[in-house]
Amino acid sequence: MTFSRRSFNSTQSRFARRRAALFLFAGLFATTIAGCFGGSKDGEDVVAVSSPAVEKATSDALQELQRLTVLNGKENATLCFLGVSGKGDLGGLSEAARQQIETSSSFRLLEKSAVQAALKESDVRANNLFIPTERKKFVDALGEPVDYLLAGYVQDGGAPTENVDKPNASNAESNAAPKKTKVFKLELVELESNRKFEFVAPLGG
Repeated sequence: MTFSRRSFNSTQSRFARRRAALFLFAGLFATTIAGCFGGSKDGEDVVAVSSPAVEKATSDALQELQRLTVLNGKENATLCFLGVSGKGDLGGLSEAARQQIETSSSFRLLEKSAVQAALKESDVRANNLFIPTERKKFVDALGEPVDYLLAGYVQDGGAPTENVDKPNASNAESNAAPKKTKVFKLELVELESNRKFEFVAPLGG
């Protein structure tokens, strides 16, 4: 059997079109996956500049936790970490904080899966755990006492005041809109006394 040059070129063209379509489909599929798990660009920017802020605030919170557990003489106290809330993709911040918390032996950190299961069973939102009646539902679903709650937040910080009262600042500098800043904050609540402690660190960028 013989093939003409035209037949060969036609077959080669069909293969090229199929290969191009396959590459296009693969590109669209990869873009969809990135959209589902990569978060927004703003979130990526926050994660990229957050490591020192997470490390600082978490370190301060762990020191306070250690002080409290020694002061109260409560061995094996339980800590419920609620993750990080705010705008953007904050999964990286939450995981970085949790990994740092796991390095401490001053308390027992509740498993993330157990916390999520208890929230679902009790039908309580994480940010409502600071309300005593809602917290009781959660603890009942969890099946064990909780001594401390720790929650993280990414929030807008105060506007910088570098150009205020600067005699040599130009009109353009003085009238320019202040650059937005963000902070990483951890709130620690000692449930027995209902005392709250805050640890704040500025995010770069």
